[in-house]
Amino acid sequence: MPTPTSASQLTAIIGFSLPGSRLDHDESIYLTYDPSRSRPNEFIRVPMINLREELDKPIEKHANAHEQLKKRGYAVFKHESQFLDGIPSEEGTAKYLEESAHLLQNIVGADRVIAWNSVCRKNTADTDLKTVTKQQAPEKGFIPTTRLQPIAGIAHVDQNAEWGFELCGKAASQDASTFKRVQIINLWRPLSGPVTNAPLAMLDPTTLSPADISTHASMFGFGHDLHYSPSQQWAYIRHQMPDEAILLKCYDSDQGKNGEVLYCGHSAAQVDHDAEGITEEIVRPRESIEVRLVAIWE
Repeated sequence: MPTPTSASQLTAIIGFSLPGSRLDHDESIYLTYDPSRSRPNEFIRVPMINLREELDKPIEKHANAHEQLKKRGYAVFKHESQFLDGIPSEEGTAKYLEESAHLLQNIVGADRVIAWNSVCRKNTADTDLKTVTKQQAPEKGFIPTTRLQPIAGIAHVDQNAEWGFELCGKAASQDASTFKRVQIINLWRPLSGPVTNAPLAMLDPTTLSPADISTHASMFGFGHDLHYSPSQQWAYIRHQMPDEAILLKCYDSDQGKNGEVLYCGHSAAQVDHDAEGITEEIVRPRESIEVRLVAIWE
């Protein structure tokens, strides 16, 4: 593993699953969910692009979030939530989900957006993975801070095309094929800042080759594992704050129509020297909230 570089030449450690060519067993076993079994992983130090300069540009010089999603599968932008502080309550969570849905609808121009579910994560050793029942309808009455999940530290895409299509139909209570287009896009932000550990890193999908992707079954459905390749380009927001949001494209029924990317791989990362320049008193474990949103064009 290469040695870490200075903070001006950012590097980070990211977890990757091993490709089938490096396994000593048939990888098809991972197409059946078994919580006691996981694909072998490796941790690689990679170059990391800092999006801070891009994010801090004047608004007139900043690419709009919709165009970012089309070209690279993720978008970074400023947005101050009016309801983030209220998520420890049922009413506050409901308001935050509604705000998130309206925000995405305005960005992508969908006819409607449905909040499917939410998850809060915390980067501490005692935050254990909790089993979640597979959803059949949009989440209601749930407070995400009551079921903290650990960070997702292995590179992945949340849904494959099969499960993405099914999820969109469940969200709408209608066959997804009856719509012109459906997408799954996640809205991610920290609950506090600056983030100095386990920030979210995004992979430019134009640097991902088919050989770097495999499929796995999870407690929710099916998703993609990502394998390491030196050609990959990863990026993150250095010292991200709660008023700095990330959108992640996870599924698109158009499947590359008009040259748009399919999805954005992502993972929590261990960025070298990431707490530099931050006073020790405000360094804390990363906590975040992610809302999975289904955008529908009638």
